[in-house]
Amino acid sequence: MNSVQYFDSIAKQWNVIRSEYFEERVKYKLLSINNIKDKVVADLGCGTGFVSLALANDASIVFSIDNSINMLKELKTAALKRELKNIYPIKSSLDNLALFDESLDATFINMALHHVKNAKKAIEEMYRVIVKGGFVVISDVMEHNGEWAREEMYDEWLGFSNEQITQWLKEAGFRDIRIENTDLKCKGYSSKGEYTETGIFIATAVK
Repeated sequence: MNSVQYFDSIAKQWNVIRSEYFEERVKYKLLSINNIKDKVVADLGCGTGFVSLALANDASIVFSIDNSINMLKELKTAALKRELKNIYPIKSSLDNLALFDESLDATFINMALHHVKNAKKAIEEMYRVIVKGGFVVISDVMEHNGEWAREEMYDEWLGFSNEQITQWLKEAGFRDIRIENTDLKCKGYSSKGEYTETGIFIATAVK
């Protein structure tokens, strides 16, 4: 099984699984950072729509990007239930986005970058698809030693350091880079009972 197959297989249970890893507060912190009223935005690695559904309340258009078709189906069902007509699910990898150059005002990526093998390229793609003056918001886990997550959660990275994210953002061309190490935690147990807890950071930058 690979990462896409894994997320396809757990799509219907993902909302419950996700809620055990991190709190709803993550979403509200992300939404409070910048004004997205009437803007065109993307939610990268959107899953079942944890962030997308919230973005849709203010943004004019939300492109919800994920490599798992089953996750996107769950998102579509949730959007229809809420009568949200401004969410557009798109199947795409995050390091080769199926979006035009400078087509977005902002990109959000929550707890998905650590699943991308070429995370640096994904950040370069974020730079490519947003307009000059647009912004990016990255929330993910800080570095940890929970090796079990590579096998059981298909994590490519065991979190990131502030220095690593800052360097990648700078090299992509971003400016006004800010990273907040929040008081929020991400926690989980392996199938063997190994417990891992790490902090969550939120990085923002402007093109």
